[in-house]
Amino acid sequence: MSTLEHHRALLASLKAHRRNRVHSQANDSYVGSGHLYYDVSVPVRRTLAKKWLKEHKGITDAEFLAVVGSLFCGKSHEEKTLASILLSHHPSGRRAVGPKQLSAWLDQLVGWAEIDSLCTIFIAEEVLANRREWERFIAALARHKNINKRRAALVFLTGPLRRSEDKRLAELGFRTIEVLKSERAIIITKAVSWLLRSMVTHHRRAVAAYIRHAEMAVRHRLRYPNVASDRRIWDHLYWLRRSAPLRN
Repeated sequence: MSTLEHHRALLASLKAHRRNRVHSQANDSYVGSGHLYYDVSVPVRRTLAKKWLKEHKGITDAEFLAVVGSLFCGKSHEEKTLASILLSHHPSGRRAVGPKQLSAWLDQLVGWAEIDSLCTIFIAEEVLANRREWERFIAALARHKNINKRRAALVFLTGPLRRSEDKRLAELGFRTIEVLKSERAIIITKAVSWLLRSMVTHHRRAVAAYIRHAEMAVRHRLRYPNVASDRRIWDHLYWLRRSAPLRN
């Protein structure tokens, strides 16, 4: 089968499980992306992905990634998230993907659910195998004009840091937070908090020290306030308060 035929078959499977609820998650702030929405549940999408992978065990990495890439370019939310689910169950496919390809796929994704579906599937070993390349990639995402890519910079690190004691990953996490900590958009503030929580298991002391240092910096700035900095200061305090439970 060609890439297009695989894509069409998977899309037909999605459409076969379409729900017609009067009020669906299409209007939910997490799911909403503006993309076509078939209201296919996540468990169903996972089942379809596993079934397809079982039926196509002999597919090469190149063929597999072509199908995944085609799905990411699809019109619907389900096609895009199904691509991420397929990739999450295909380790060799993930290892064959570089930051350049990931960046291109991110261009097709909008909103929390679509971004998170791709960015939460990578493990520490995969990031560390090409650490320098990933560091440059994360740094570029953190400064990107597209807010979805800025969220991706944070979310890509949540999985690896939740399971790894590697200090280089923690340092990358803190550097990324430093770039984005003053943003007010909830899509970023929640990702900052999520990344800090992900670091607590293996990097608790470093997280506590980072928050103490940040609090001291804010208190110092509050002693010498000016109109231009007031909003940023209060944004920073909001972030610290959301992260405060991490110190316990």
